[in-house]
Amino acid sequence: MAVRAAALVTAVTATLLPAQAQAQASLAELDRRIDQAAHQLETVVEQYNETRVVLRANQERLDRLRTTIVELDQQLADRHDQVGQLLASTYRVNGSRPVVTLLSTASAEHFVDQLLMADVINRDHERSIAGLRDVRDRSESARRAATALIEQQQLQEQQLAAKRQQIENDIRHLTELRNRQQALLNRSGASAASRSPAHTRLPEAATGAAAAAVAFAHAQLGKPYRWGSAGPNSYDCSGLTSAAWAKAGVQLPHNARRQFGAVTRVGRDQLRPGDLVFFYSNIQHVGIYIGAGQMIHSPRHGEVVRVDRIDYMPIRGYGRPG
Repeated sequence: MAVRAAALVTAVTATLLPAQAQAQASLAELDRRIDQAAHQLETVVEQYNETRVVLRANQERLDRLRTTIVELDQQLADRHDQVGQLLASTYRVNGSRPVVTLLSTASAEHFVDQLLMADVINRDHERSIAGLRDVRDRSESARRAATALIEQQQLQEQQLAAKRQQIENDIRHLTELRNRQQALLNRSGASAASRSPAHTRLPEAATGAAAAAVAFAHAQLGKPYRWGSAGPNSYDCSGLTSAAWAKAGVQLPHNARRQFGAVTRVGRDQLRPGDLVFFYSNIQHVGIYIGAGQMIHSPRHGEVVRVDRIDYMPIRGYGRPG
């Protein structure tokens, strides 16, 4: 009997283990696909953020151009009025021939002097009007170009938002599949590999302005990732770093690549708490260094602000704001 029971257990184990191994492999594949989709999502989000930064700057430029054109139109109207008043005080028009009037002059010679002076002033006015018209035409041309560019950027913004929504839907679907797969594994008694736990203590003390930035980032731990967000209830990666350094009085653009261009580059051996760590060759992620090889960052869709080792993604470089 004992022999038959042992044989039965062996047979059941032989059939169960391949299924569990297959389930674990399936779980690993879903993790890989989720990571890949999250990577694509962050690229799109940072492109969207950069488009918004440039779009905002161009909209401000367009507003200035519109104001300039209104002011130039007013100057042109004023110049035309001045010319009209000058002509009215010097000439009396009869059909198409100007007839000289001497009623207000002491002599013909004095009148000729006045007429010559008026003619010089009139030519100056006409040159001024021509110059104003030229500036206005160039401003109007720049306004049309800026309007066309803004329309193009708004379309790009819409396309990126649609792409972001599609990737988020893909991640949601993959996550549901992963959760179901994990539940099956749990019921079968298989243990799942888990990520290393996030550490919440500050490994090193920050100093100066960086202390305010690090303290702010630390206070955001556990808040959800949300694309395009810079707080106070959620963040994407560059939204978190820009909000943290804003607390220290340093303004950074809401875009990882532009932040990389705005900071002072430092080497790894120079890193200190508050510095920013940039990831991937196209700079699509950023975190705030807190010392001991760790950073606080907002990782990706579906996750929360947390502490991670800086080496868990490919590093592009380091920078110090301020």
